[in-house]
Amino acid sequence: MSPSAVQTLEPGTAVSGDDSWLRSSGSDLEERPADDWRAEAFVEQTEPQHQLIGALLWLPATRVRAILKLVPDTAIWRPRARWAYQLIGTLADAGHNPDPVAVLDLARTQPSTFALCPDQPPTALQLKGLAIYLFDAYQDAIAPRENAGQYARDVLDTAYRNAFRDHAIRMQQLAECDVEPELLNQLFIDTRDNLADLRRRAEAAAKPGWDTP
Repeated sequence: MSPSAVQTLEPGTAVSGDDSWLRSSGSDLEERPADDWRAEAFVEQTEPQHQLIGALLWLPATRVRAILKLVPDTAIWRPRARWAYQLIGTLADAGHNPDPVAVLDLARTQPSTFALCPDQPPTALQLKGLAIYLFDAYQDAIAPRENAGQYARDVLDTAYRNAFRDHAIRMQQLAECDVEPELLNQLFIDTRDNLADLRRRAEAAAKPGWDTP
């Protein structure tokens, strides 16, 4: 039994047909100091996955392919960032440099494989959100050509720790249920293999020049 991927909804991302975030966040917006918003924005701008996406938008297809070969899209946990990552991979595999305009153009016909309705074309609202995200990532990238490899390593390190935590929680929950020992044993094996794979990838990303074809 393979452990299912844990999906985390991106804060502030509206789900089609759900306007509850409009009703519930008003008081929070009024009460939170401006410094809190600036601090939160800074954290999001500098987090590894955001910097990695931004860096890839500056790189040629050959180097992008080397990075995507080592960093699986499941290591990108924010849904919109993961969609951008998949689009970048499609362009790079076809030999095209994944600049923001090309990525957004491709998005019109390639929805995220992790979307609620992956068989339907993206909505205008989803495309608008992606366009804003791509602009921000491209603009926020810090020394993209020099640091892309380090951003990838940081993403893999974070993915390893997140997977370790999520697997531990899942194993504890199943241990408290009436689950057959065989299934628990298989879960342990799958967990071990998944963590070992992420660790090998992170170690490979620590080698100098690994992302330069």
